[in-house]
Amino acid sequence: MKKGTLILGNFISFAIFTALVLLAFTSCREEKPKTETVIIEKPVETPKAEESDGTSLSVDSDGVEFSTKDGAKKTEVIIKD
Repeated sequence: MKKGTLILGNFISFAIFTALVLLAFTSCREEKPKTETVIIEKPVETPKAEESDGTSLSVDSDGVEFSTKDGAKKTEVIIKD
């Protein structure tokens, strides 16, 4: 019985020693940043303006411009001095 207790005691001591050694190795490592942020900037292209359906009216010192669009139908009226 004493021999079994001695072997069990040695095994537990060895297990504790091994756990402490592994803990010491893992805690003494240098920490490296896990991710790096890279920012890539691209020039933004301005979207081309499409003629949308609707009505517009423009009044300036030269005259009046009126236009309307509904699908494929387009009407423009320009009155200038």
